Amino acid sequence: MHRVKDIQLGLSAAEVQDVLSIVLDQDRDKALAFVLDVLGKKVEKGLQEH
Repeated sequence: MHRVKDIQLGLSAAEVQDVLSIVLDQDRDKALAFVLDVLGKKVEKGLQEH
């Protein structure tokens, strides 16, 4: 398990568009997939840095 610390995440324009689409559609399945596929990977990478 990674040690938890503050990190900053950047989102590409395409990822921002995905977030807006999820919010507008209130699509729970797409939201879960985004968290697992995009945010989860970015958080893991952010914790490995430094």
